[in-house]
Amino acid sequence: MGVPGRERDMTPKTVAIALLVWWLGAAALAAAQFAEADRFFALEWAEGERRGRPNVNGYIVNNYRVRASNVRLRIESLDASGKPVATTDTYVPDVPAGSRVYFEAPIKQRAPRYRVTVVGWDWREASGQ
Repeated sequence: MGVPGRERDMTPKTVAIALLVWWLGAAALAAAQFAEADRFFALEWAEGERRGRPNVNGYIVNNYRVRASNVRLRIESLDASGKPVATTDTYVPDVPAGSRVYFEAPIKQRAPRYRVTVVGWDWREASGQ
């Protein structure tokens, strides 16, 4: 049982504030991981083609001492002024510690430039390597 008269504490305003606090915390955690991507990974990429279809291909380098899995990459197709006009998400399933792994992602249309960023990953335990 609760305290008499406290049954109405969860007003819509309280719920909205709680959701806002949760959302800000989740966004901060995602931003922290994204900011750390440059610390752990390096990327090299170029525009390519396979069977007449455009792609972006290159290498992801794991500079850390732990194996990374499910490394998620975001490829932004940029117009001549540098504004994103399309986005493609892809992932690299396994990037061993200290290794360089090839990736290739089909894109819908060619663009003057591309930007590739690491947007997420999972570290694998030593016993899972």
